[in-house]
Amino acid sequence: MPRPKSTISAVTPKIILALAFLCLMIPAIFGLLGSYRVDALRADVAKANAAWEAAEHRRVAQEAELKTREMAVAGEEAKIVEAENRAATAGAELAQSQKEKTELRAKLEEKQNEIGSLQKRIEEAGTAAKPSENPTAASTPKKQSISPPPPEIKPEPVEETTPPPPQPKRGKTSPAKAPEVGASAATISFSSAKALATFAPLPKYPLKVRSDGVTGSGICVVSVDQASGRVTGVSMEQSTGDSTLDKSALRAFRKWRFKPGTVSKVRIPIEFTMTGASH
Repeated sequence: MPRPKSTISAVTPKIILALAFLCLMIPAIFGLLGSYRVDALRADVAKANAAWEAAEHRRVAQEAELKTREMAVAGEEAKIVEAENRAATAGAELAQSQKEKTELRAKLEEKQNEIGSLQKRIEEAGTAAKPSENPTAASTPKKQSISPPPPEIKPEPVEETTPPPPQPKRGKTSPAKAPEVGASAATISFSSAKALATFAPLPKYPLKVRSDGVTGSGICVVSVDQASGRVTGVSMEQSTGDSTLDKSALRAFRKWRFKPGTVSKVRIPIEFTMTGASH
């Protein structure tokens, strides 16, 4: 009986040790498996975080690119609006320049007509002055008309009496010139000098000043060479209040031309309004 007890007592510690070892190994195995799973989960989480960060970076980059594109589109729209404004301004300036061109053409034609009429008058005055230059020839027909004898001399006074009808016209023009020549030694009024001008363009109203609503009036003094009728000097006796308007007036008055031997100095008033320039 005592022997079986010793065998049982000898086996039980081994069994206990085996069971204890198994109990320790099983949790270790499960722990290893769990650590592997945790590592895998952590790797998956890290991958997911990396993917989320990459997506976030892409989203931020896309938003920045979208903003830059929007800014570029806004800049292009601003350029388009500016170009349209420039086109509208250029169209208005072109229309204004065409209007001024037509006005200048009309004035030029008018002045050319006046020059043509003046040339005709000068030619008529020259033809009328030819018989009056020979007083002896003019007196001889009178003597011959008084003397009765020859009938052949009678047609001559008839021929010489035909030109006199224009002479009263020339007589009207010549005394009108005489006081003008006498008055040309001093400054004459614009109303008197305007009839003696052969070319008198109006000053241009600069578009920039006109668009700004700048107006003004002044007086310009023009010095003229009596021999040629050309302008030798211009100055503003009274400024318009704006240097651009003064320069435009001086530039136009330098181009004026007068009949030779009539004018030496003229005071010309000038006024710039929103409708244009006028004397």
